[in-house]
Amino acid sequence: MTQEKLTLLFVPVSSPVGSGEYYRCLNIARAISRRRENVDIHFLLSRHAEVERERSFHYHLLEKTPSLAGAAVERCIERLRPDLAVFDCTGRKRHFRRVKQMGGKLVWISNRPRKRRRGFHPQILPLLDLHLIGESCDPEPELTRLERVLLKLFGPAQVAFFGIVAPEIVSETAELPFDLPDEYAVFASGGGGYEHRGRPVPELFLDAARRFNEVTGMPAVTVMGPQYRGGIHSDEHVYVIETLPTAAFGRLLAGARLGVLGAGFMLSSQALAAQLPVVLTAVGGHDQPARVRHFESMGLAVPAALDPDELSLKAQQLASDSGLARRLVENARSASIDNDVGACAELLLDLID
Repeated sequence: MTQEKLTLLFVPVSSPVGSGEYYRCLNIARAISRRRENVDIHFLLSRHAEVERERSFHYHLLEKTPSLAGAAVERCIERLRPDLAVFDCTGRKRHFRRVKQMGGKLVWISNRPRKRRRGFHPQILPLLDLHLIGESCDPEPELTRLERVLLKLFGPAQVAFFGIVAPEIVSETAELPFDLPDEYAVFASGGGGYEHRGRPVPELFLDAARRFNEVTGMPAVTVMGPQYRGGIHSDEHVYVIETLPTAAFGRLLAGARLGVLGAGFMLSSQALAAQLPVVLTAVGGHDQPARVRHFESMGLAVPAALDPDELSLKAQQLASDSGLARRLVENARSASIDNDVGACAELLLDLID
C-alpha cells in the first residue's frame, strides 16, 4: 500500500548575511528524508541567500527574508497546504494563522532570547504545536517560571529543548578540493557575508591563517563561505576554499587539529560535534558575543577578538599547548553535548503522525 505523501515546509531566516537558521533546517530536513520516503520537503528562501541546496528538496524564492515578504509567504502556504510548517526565527502571526487555517501543524524554532520570548507571546503560543528551543551548551535547560505560567494559560503547545543540530552523518568520502595534509588548522568565519570595519570577515580569517602558518609552519585551511563577495580565491601560503557542502565541511573539521571559527550557532555546533578544540570569535549577529562568553565559561573554547593578530596568537597558543586542547575536548565530552538533529526530526514526524 502506497503511503500518502506529506508536505513539509521549512521557513528559516534568509538573507545575504547569516545562514545558520537555514542550515539548521536543512540538517533536520535531511534527517527527516532519511527516515521517511513519503515526504515532500519545501523551503521558502530569500533569492539573495547564497546557500547550499539539496537537489531532492523544492525551493520557493522570495524577494526578502520571510518576515518581510508577508503576502508572498501566505500565497505559498495557500498553494502548498503544508501538513507541517517549521518557522525558524522568522515569520509573522498572519503566516502562522494561515498554516492553521489550511489544517497544518505549526512549529517555531528559537535559539536566542528575543526569539524565544516570541514563542511564548500570548497571541502566538496558542497557534503553536511545538516550540523547539536551542540551548547549545546547557546540559539541563529549563523553562522559566513565567514561561511555565504562560504555557498553562495559553497552551497546549509542546516545548522541547535541543543542543547541537549538526549534520547527522559525517561522510569520510565527502569530496574536498585538495588532498588534506596530515595535520592542519581550519579558519572559517561561517557563511562569510559579514563585514568588519569595511572588510569582509573571511579576509580577516585569511590574514590570521597566513600569520599562523608563518609562525608555526602548520598548514592552514581557510573556508571563505558561500556568502563571501570579495575577490580572493587563492593564496600562496594558505589553502583557500570558497565554499563547501555541509558533509565535506564536517569532514574537514573532523580531521583538523584545531579550528578558528565564528561563533554562529551552526558553526559552533559542528565544532562541538567534531570534538574540535577551537578559538571562537563573534563575527556578527546579536547572539554571538554571549555564545563566546558561554563557551569560555564552560571551558569549551578559547575566546578571541575579531582581529587577525589576536586570532593568530590564540591559535598559536592552542597549537602549542596540548594540555589546553585536550581539556577543551574533554570538557565537551563531559558536558554530554549530543547531536540532536535526529531527535528534532523525530519530534516533527510525531506531529504529523
